[in-house]
Amino acid sequence: MHSILALCDRIDRTLELIAETCVWAFIGCIVTICFDVVSRKFGYQIPGLGSTRLQEMEWHFHGVLFCTWLGWAYIKNAHVRIDVFTGQLDARRQARLELIGCFLFALPYLFVALPFAHAFFMTSLTQLEGSSAPNGLGWRFLIKGFLYFGFISVAFAVVSVALRRVVFLYGPPEIARRALPKPSAGH
Repeated sequence: MHSILALCDRIDRTLELIAETCVWAFIGCIVTICFDVVSRKFGYQIPGLGSTRLQEMEWHFHGVLFCTWLGWAYIKNAHVRIDVFTGQLDARRQARLELIGCFLFALPYLFVALPFAHAFFMTSLTQLEGSSAPNGLGWRFLIKGFLYFGFISVAFAVVSVALRRVVFLYGPPEIARRALPKPSAGH
């Protein structure tokens, strides 16, 4: 059980490092949005960086943020939940329900979605796909690669969460307490 938790800790720390590193895309997104708004308001344009490219950069930055934070948000229990049905359950029942959800919904969904995301990215990469807009950004395959990465990070997060629930439910009490996630700030 200790080795299972050590594996989960490594997965969690890796996803956290990725999220902490890619948080800088938020600054890029803010700067791009502000520059786009100001340039449109005052008619100022940097040659080669028109409004179409700026708007595409905005959603690229946002896409990077979203895709690199998916796995981390799941392991931190910061995703949307319907606690109306589970809030009154004790920790063991919540863990069982989470484990069932991982095996019945999350893993089968990822099993189907990952090959499609891979093909989506690889097709774009082999074609060196760019924007469909004539004055848009090139290298559209990069953002599609982040989408593929987002599914991979969620797969690792689901494995980590499922293994932690197994340890909580079936491990010795002193290890089981460590298996549950610490509450996020604001929860």
